[in-house]
Parts: sequence; C-alpha cells; structure tokens
Amino acid sequence: MNVWIVNHFALTPDQPGGTRHFELAKELGSRGIDVTIIGASRQHISNRDHIPNGAKWAREQIDDVRFHWIKTPSSSSGYFSRVWNNVVFAASVVRRRGLSDLQSPEIVVGTSPDLISALSAYVVARFLKVPFVLEIRDVWPLSIVQIGLLSERHPVVFLLSLVERFLYRNASWIVTLLPGAHKHIIGLGGNADHITWIPNGITIGEQEPARASDIGPNGDFVLMYAGSHGNANNLDSLIEAAALLKQEGKHEGLKIRMVGDGPQKEALMRSARKLGLDFMVFEPAVPKSEIGGVLAEADAFCLVFYSRSIYDLGMSANKLFDYFAAGRPILMAFDANYNPVREADAGITVPAEDAASLAQAICDLRETNAERRREMGQNAQAYVNENHSMKILGGKYAELVMRVVSRSKGES
Repeated sequence: MNVWIVNHFALTPDQPGGTRHFELAKELGSRGIDVTIIGASRQHISNRDHIPNGAKWAREQIDDVRFHWIKTPSSSSGYFSRVWNNVVFAASVVRRRGLSDLQSPEIVVGTSPDLISALSAYVVARFLKVPFVLEIRDVWPLSIVQIGLLSERHPVVFLLSLVERFLYRNASWIVTLLPGAHKHIIGLGGNADHITWIPNGITIGEQEPARASDIGPNGDFVLMYAGSHGNANNLDSLIEAAALLKQEGKHEGLKIRMVGDGPQKEALMRSARKLGLDFMVFEPAVPKSEIGGVLAEADAFCLVFYSRSIYDLGMSANKLFDYFAAGRPILMAFDANYNPVREADAGITVPAEDAASLAQAICDLRETNAERRREMGQNAQAYVNENHSMKILGGKYAELVMRVVSRSKGES
C-alpha cells in the first residue's frame, strides 16, 4: 500500500520540532505500508531550505522514510510572505510537482493547521479517485482567533472557516490529535462515525546524546522549558513567576533553562534582562534527535498555557510527551479537564495565567523530596509507554488507513 502525507510543515529528525509523521512513517513502513511525506522546502518553523539550488523539487530518504520537498519562497519576512508560501505550496501539490514517477497512492492524508494545504491534498485525492484522510493537529481557524493573531471577522478567518467546514464534510475519515475535538468537528458537519483520536507520541529509546551544555553542574535545581517560544506559548507567565520568586528571595539555588526558538524569544530575553533574572538562561533550539540528552539534564519540566476555551477540546503538545519520556516531574499551568499530568500523577498542575500559583508550585516542587520526584518521573514514563508509544499509535494508524482503503474499494 502507498500513502501520501501532505504536511506543509514537515520536519526531519535533525531539526527542532515535532516529527510525528516521520515517526509514523517508520511504523507504517515496518507494516509494509510505503509512505511519502510531501512538505515545503522552506517554512517559518525552520530556517532550513531543503532545496538550496534552483530545482523545483527534491527528494530525500531518511531512515527509509521518503521526503518529497516542493520549492517554496521564504516565509520569514512576515504575514503576507507566509500566506504566499502556503499558496505556492498548495498549488504545487495540486499539480503533483515532481511526483509523477512515484506509484500513485491508495490514500492521501492532508494535515492541519494549514487548511489550504489540506485542501490541496483533498483535490489530489479526488483527482486520483482515492480516499482522503484529514488529520487535525490544531483546530484552525479557532485557535488563531483565540490566541489573538486574527479577529474572527478577518477575511482570512472567514475563508479558512469555509475550508474547514468543507473538509470536515468531505473527508473520507478524520484523525484528530485532540481527544475532545469530535464535538467541534461534528458541529461543523463531520461524520461522527468517521473520526478517530490518534494523539502525539514518542519513539522510546531512539534519541541521541545531547551536545555538551554551556551550563555546568553546580547543585542548582534545574527547571526546564524546552519548546517553541511563540505566540501560543504563555512564557510571559513563567517570566512573571520567576520575577516573583526573585522579589521574595526564593530564587537562590534555582536555574530555569529556556531551550528553543520562536518569534517571541527576543522579547522574552529582553524582559528577563530588564527584571534581572540572571538565573533564567535562554538556549538555542535542539534537533529532535538530540532533545532526549538535553532533557536528561533537568530536575523538572515546566509547561504553561493560556486560559482559553479551545483547550476544552484537548491538547497534544509534542514537548509534553518528550517530558514524559525523560522521566522527570512536570509543572503544568493548564485549566482544561483533559490533563495527562494529573491523570498520570506525574507532577503539579496550577491554573493558567496565574503567575503567583506558578511561582509557589516551583517552590513546592523544588522542596518535594527526591523519592517523591522520582516517583512522579516513573509515573510519567509508565504513562507515555502505555498510552503514547509511537509503536502503538503507528499500529492504530496502519489499521485505520487499511480499513479506509478497504472500505473505499468495497464501495467502488
């Protein structure tokens, strides 16, 4: 069986960020399913250009996973450059640029958050007369409205809402990473019987050691955030909590390591300097293949969210499962009912957007005895192994695509 996965934001394991489709493709491949991941050569998540020369497309094989890169313009200069990048990619997917020599797929998967690219995957599936699976990794445009990037009256939001409804109603099947997204999808016309939850996960035991850190061992309690420094990540709340700890003289012996990149990083660094938070250290992003070694240097992890109703649909942050796999306690500022940290007894949860509670929780976690922290870490590892192993999730994905293809052939 051949599967095409259209993911505008596809990443390879030597880049920082989520590698869900790379890991799923390996699992599908082990079950005899051939996968081609179709991605943009350039996008704002990564500065890399996968096609540095003048070619219109390129192909790359990594650990038996085939990546097909489509040439796209830079999207680093702002909003309109991102839109143009999306349009160029989607148009090239529809034209199946560089794909004519590959065996036609028996199923096409299109992924959000880029709904225009997902729409292009639907068009390809229709042209080839094969099933189309829509994968919802983030609920656009609802999420971009709730985090304040665009108004709900913005023309782009209106257009994306139309595309969202169309895809929900016309997909052969829908995969969602969010456990509560069913009600949103069904409310916009999706078929309740054709929705499957397959969350993010972790490939156990395949992470390389990290590079040598600039921070030497000094007996500090190391609280680490490792992930994107972007608009959707409420890292200002962590800065505010750190400032409260300093004001109260509770920061001695504490080191907060901020690992990652993103559009808000410079502003966050300026805030930390202005507040004199010399115990908060900002570090560059780390490739996915090396993140395990960096996480091993932490005593605990921190994950902070905004208080938004969209989280009632759930969340599936890549970094959370990396944290779980590292076997350390997790401090999470989060309001919604779906809470893996609480369910696993793997740390402490406080209300979102409450810096005082976050600061107190940092103190509480630091003062928790080592045996209890070790127990939290063991709970985290047990939870991710049981519920979010990529081997298990890959098996579910393989079963789903085979069932959808079989169902399609039975109807034809």
